[in-house]
Amino acid sequence: MLVYTRFLFLFLLLAGYSQGQVLIRGLSFWNEPELQIYQIDNHLSKERKWLQSVRTDSLGIFNAQLSLNTHSTLQICSSNKCAVLYTQPKGRYIIELPEVEQNSNFNAQMQEVELLFYKLDTNDINYRILGFEAWMDNYIADIYQLKDIRSEEFIYKVMTFKAETARVYSKDTNTFLGDYIKYSVGLTIDNFSVIGGPSKDDKFNFYLQTDSVDFRQPKLIEYAQVFYEHYDAQLDQNQRLALEAAMSSAAVQNMVIVLQNDPHIYNRSWAEFVALQLILEYEQSKRLEKTLAIELLEKLSQTAQQAELRQAAKFYLNQKQKLCEGQIWNATVVCQELKLKIENGKYLYLHYYMPGNQKCIAEMAALKRLAKRYDKNLQILSFYPSEQAWTTADQKAFEGVNWQRSALAKDHILWQQLSWSAAPSYILLDPNLKVLDLNALGPLPNSRTQTIDFTLSTLFNN
Repeated sequence: MLVYTRFLFLFLLLAGYSQGQVLIRGLSFWNEPELQIYQIDNHLSKERKWLQSVRTDSLGIFNAQLSLNTHSTLQICSSNKCAVLYTQPKGRYIIELPEVEQNSNFNAQMQEVELLFYKLDTNDINYRILGFEAWMDNYIADIYQLKDIRSEEFIYKVMTFKAETARVYSKDTNTFLGDYIKYSVGLTIDNFSVIGGPSKDDKFNFYLQTDSVDFRQPKLIEYAQVFYEHYDAQLDQNQRLALEAAMSSAAVQNMVIVLQNDPHIYNRSWAEFVALQLILEYEQSKRLEKTLAIELLEKLSQTAQQAELRQAAKFYLNQKQKLCEGQIWNATVVCQELKLKIENGKYLYLHYYMPGNQKCIAEMAALKRLAKRYDKNLQILSFYPSEQAWTTADQKAFEGVNWQRSALAKDHILWQQLSWSAAPSYILLDPNLKVLDLNALGPLPNSRTQTIDFTLSTLFNN
């Protein structure tokens, strides 16, 4: 069946395309009826912007048309798998999302899968990147054994490869490709620890003396993150003490001033890049209180020179502000934006609803009974994805509902803050908006015959 499906797909792939857009025709073996396509513009945060949903037919074939005017990084995702490709304006892509073994890493939320290309244009960015990476990988494999036994010969061959790379690509006008190759070399060829290899000064001068940070270039961001990793340890003692004093007082501008005085940080844009990385590292290693990290990120999201760094700081700020039990939900901004009204003195029951989901639909009758029973003490708010089409069954399920509901775009920040992964789901908060239960029970019995009814009756009777 798999061979037949591939044969039929190859037979159909030559059908006509529209002009002026990026077009993708794919064959998916992921056994899911719908896939999501996202764009990543900022490789520091890797924040995903939803572009569209595509349906797969009975054979797994799907089509997408996207208006993309620059080189872009896309992700095509199912519920638990994602594949990455780069696109260029007016690009035509015929791809396969192959079958993969079950991910054995139970902590991973999303499995990365390498997609396959068919009939890829030799001038396309993906073809040229794949060709360069294969060349570099094969070259390294051939010379690697020399690194420790004949280091001078190894360095000579490394320099030969870099010279040949410069000769082949120096006149290329595709800046995305040029930078991708440049920083790929920096991450591999120039990262070997050998006597006579490039010094820290050499690397800084060649790779990081840029007037601004190109957040669209994945290899530049990856290179900079490696170069500036745990950078506080590379500062002199006075700088390090000044940096820590600035962090402990949430003075982000003082952090930037300290870092900008370092000889291996070129300008304010790069100083803010390093400041953001240090804030995240310090908070993760418990050297910085979460409240201080949030305050620093908030300031950086407002004052950073480049819009992309402000966006990245805002993204990580929202990540740090994800709801957790015992935390107060700051709902003011969200409620103003969505025109929701929180009723004073009532407990709050947040409800994640997915249109078309049979379990969500089946639970609505019990939820309406719950709302009526505890009307004086409980407020329900329902949230659902705005992109998901409503069915007649959904409309019928919500008949008679007197509580507020709100549609959220797939990239709305509230999805991150509430951390919902499956529908239906519930969160219970007290009248002060303190989170009591992030995984609150629903109105129907679970596998242990438990419902939210017992929790609510206990709360209100007390």
